[in-house]
Amino acid sequence: MAGRYQVMGRSIAGSFFIECLLREAGAEYDFIHIARKQSKTPEFLATNPLGRIPVLVTPDSHQIIETIAIFTHLVEKFPSLAPASGDPQRDRMWQHLAVLGTSLYTSFHRYHHSYYVGPEEMFDTIRDYARTEMARWLDYMETQLDPFLAGAAPMAADFYFFMMTRWAPEPEMVVDGRPRLAAFIEAMRFHPTVESVTVGHGRPSGS
Repeated sequence: MAGRYQVMGRSIAGSFFIECLLREAGAEYDFIHIARKQSKTPEFLATNPLGRIPVLVTPDSHQIIETIAIFTHLVEKFPSLAPASGDPQRDRMWQHLAVLGTSLYTSFHRYHHSYYVGPEEMFDTIRDYARTEMARWLDYMETQLDPFLAGAAPMAADFYFFMMTRWAPEPEMVVDGRPRLAAFIEAMRFHPTVESVTVGHGRPSGS
């Protein structure tokens, strides 16, 4: 539909934060569910040759792949989603994004998709290593919350971080010994935008 964004993804995967940011910005969009098998079809590969979600299609039919590229597009398109240019908090946002996207995300990916990293006989070792790395980066993020990543109110990076915390092997491993993270997750779970996206995908409020 002309004039609307399209979000190609899955409800608990990397497209979640995109929906949150679009709703925060008041932008209209359509969600297109892409099943795992569908992401390997020639039709989808024509959209994203990497065969993975999310994909953001802009109102002028421009396609953007890769999470960080999509994040960047949205905060540039909708300035209210991020600290203002020239504000030190904006530099911190990019710093947070770099840590989340290159370090914490990598540890989650190694845990859940060990087959990309090594042979089956190494899966347990890979997952043990990934958990150690998760703990390291979660400890770092604990020090960055006050109570959100940009201060008193959630902004773009907070929705991205919250989405990632939902990928932990067990929810308790994220919050044990990390009171700021526990408070952050509780606040984000019941944020109106998070709730609206969650309920929109048929999941209970606060899940």
